[in-house]
Amino acid sequence: MKKNTIVYIKLLLITLIILGLIAFLSKNLNISYNIIPNIISHDKYISFNIVKDSESDKEVINTTFMNGMSVDAFKNVLKLNKENILKGEFYRKITYNFETPLNYSDLESFYRNMNNSDICNVEIIGKSVDKRNIYGIEVGRGDKVLFIDTNIHAAEVGNVVIITRFLSELVNKYEENDEDTIKLLNNVKIAVIPSINPDGYEVYNFGAESINNKDLWIYKNKDEIDFKNIKSNANGVDLNRNFPTQLSGMVLVGNTLHKNTKLTPDTNASMYYNGDTVGSEPETRAVMYFMLKHYKNVYAYVDMHSQGRVIYAGKPNLSKDFNNSCVSLGNKVVTITKYKVHKIEDETVGMGTDGSATDFMAELANGFSFSTTTGRLTSDNYIGNSSTFVNKFPVITLETMKVWSKDPSVYKTEYYNYGIRSLLYSLIKN
Repeated sequence: MKKNTIVYIKLLLITLIILGLIAFLSKNLNISYNIIPNIISHDKYISFNIVKDSESDKEVINTTFMNGMSVDAFKNVLKLNKENILKGEFYRKITYNFETPLNYSDLESFYRNMNNSDICNVEIIGKSVDKRNIYGIEVGRGDKVLFIDTNIHAAEVGNVVIITRFLSELVNKYEENDEDTIKLLNNVKIAVIPSINPDGYEVYNFGAESINNKDLWIYKNKDEIDFKNIKSNANGVDLNRNFPTQLSGMVLVGNTLHKNTKLTPDTNASMYYNGDTVGSEPETRAVMYFMLKHYKNVYAYVDMHSQGRVIYAGKPNLSKDFNNSCVSLGNKVVTITKYKVHKIEDETVGMGTDGSATDFMAELANGFSFSTTTGRLTSDNYIGNSSTFVNKFPVITLETMKVWSKDPSVYKTEYYNYGIRSLLYSLIKN
């Protein structure tokens, strides 16, 4: 045998041994499997109706204190390039059960591991102000979609861990060839944004020093902010007032600006700052992308918050059929969790507090278009519009837990003892 051939064989054997060792370590030590860098997928435009219309009763608006979203910014949401995480060879069972607090990086390792299952698709749908990844997770193969998001407010971190636990249960059972789970996930898809506000998640749990960019508003004002009750993103914007909905940043004639609404960032945690422009925040735009991607196939939308064990169902400015559907879902939740459903009249409209995630999805359900004139979703009228329940899914806000907490044992109690786990399974069984 020639010397060159022997050298070649030795190199081949060494290479095979190294590759085998990497595979063994990945499977048994749960290190990152995504050795190949993430890739960017250039999607086609998401189809959505863009018009030049303005509501016919615009004289009912007393004050507009936010600029509209530009058509270019909206179109960029429709063509937002998501970051696909390449699947690895191995899925490792996730055994976390609320034992310890989780850094955001811990959560990311769970999501990337879930992505290695063929029942799960994980995308990076955007980045936060402080450049943390925002994840959109799809579990299941069905055409019908249950859409859930959590942690739009910084201090409301419990549901991030709760929904992560729930998703890991589903993927674990699927990987263990549980027949009921396989059948279920072949008929439904769960689309989840586990943390809309990852900077807020880190700050609430681990303090202001977790902010990487020290020039951001949240860090520069850290000595004045009550981090135990913080709501905003790192720019000081309440993301749940930043969506380009019909009445976002507006006050109707006869109303006054809601007492907790501020026109500049405020260190008082009880104040809302909507932002200077609707849709201004990268977190908002990431969520809009994932909503617009899925809403035509959604059968229920649940926006998870965490204070009060109550449910908000319906929008007083939208169609009766839509509101009946929302209340019906709210009542279903009550039978499992014993939470309280607030009346539709408890929702404020036209007082400067519009622009929530539920407003946006509710208006998508009612067939609103995007207006280049107002820079917002639009219908024929602000008051008494003739919208119809086009995309037939209910919208609710689910407030879990009694008060905000960073204690995982509190989340565990809510998950098992207050019916949240049972509710989530019930929702995917539809």
